[in-house]
Amino acid sequence: MLGEELHLREYLEDNGNEVWETDLGEFILQLRKERPMHILSPSIHVPREQVAEVFSKFFGKEVPPDIAEEVKVVREFMREKYFTADIGISGANVVAADTGAMVIIENEGNVRLATGAPPVHIVIVGIEKLVPTFQDAMKVAEVTWRYAQYGIPSYVNIVSGPSKTGDIEKVTTYGAHGPKEFYVIFVDNGRSEMAKQEKFSQALNCLRCGGCMYECPVFQVTAGHFGHIYMGGIGAIWTAFVAGGMEKAAPMAYSCLRCGRCVERCPMSIGVPAMIGELRKRSIYGE
Repeated sequence: MLGEELHLREYLEDNGNEVWETDLGEFILQLRKERPMHILSPSIHVPREQVAEVFSKFFGKEVPPDIAEEVKVVREFMREKYFTADIGISGANVVAADTGAMVIIENEGNVRLATGAPPVHIVIVGIEKLVPTFQDAMKVAEVTWRYAQYGIPSYVNIVSGPSKTGDIEKVTTYGAHGPKEFYVIFVDNGRSEMAKQEKFSQALNCLRCGGCMYECPVFQVTAGHFGHIYMGGIGAIWTAFVAGGMEKAAPMAYSCLRCGRCVERCPMSIGVPAMIGELRKRSIYGE
């Protein structure tokens, strides 16, 4: 989502880089030149028949509308990309301040390959993802995957630095089997301003579990069209501060029913209806 917020892939491509989304859903949208329809299932709106058409055209061979075959063809394509890439870029679900550990939740295994095979790993993460301790980080991670409707994800990656070994004379040497270089970029982009606003600061508690969207009656009808990068009622707040400003946020704020179903589902009990009311007021009268 942070990459979407920053238009990172498009920027890198415009500057002559070959960039591939490794998440299957994001890869489908990259080929279709579309935006995500949900933060966890970005291509939920694309049926297998349309996926087959897109893949057949891209790969230059007939790909049947069989989901297993569609997954297989992308797996074969991506394998070469992982091991020839110069850089692997990832986000992080949560970051522990005391250890520097990045916790990344996934199911496909693409994160492990994209961050483990290239010689350089870059993490791009919002400043709101930072928590005091590693124990806090693991609690946040578990709450995130449980409210995303997973008993346990397939992979929980914990990354705290570049690969290293001390197996020869106990001399620490970087660049064993994984990346030799590891960089973390913390992104503000309006988050500090949101934190200063008493009426909106709690929006920074959003874990990106996507649970509120399953409850939202407007999202059920409009899907990702109820949003501008960030979606749903909580997305209106994020849009106002980090992803487009009030011009983009106002239509979302007035689409929200303020019914409060998102609050009931939210693990952080974020008061979206009250913030939406304040956002509407500011859209008319300013701060």
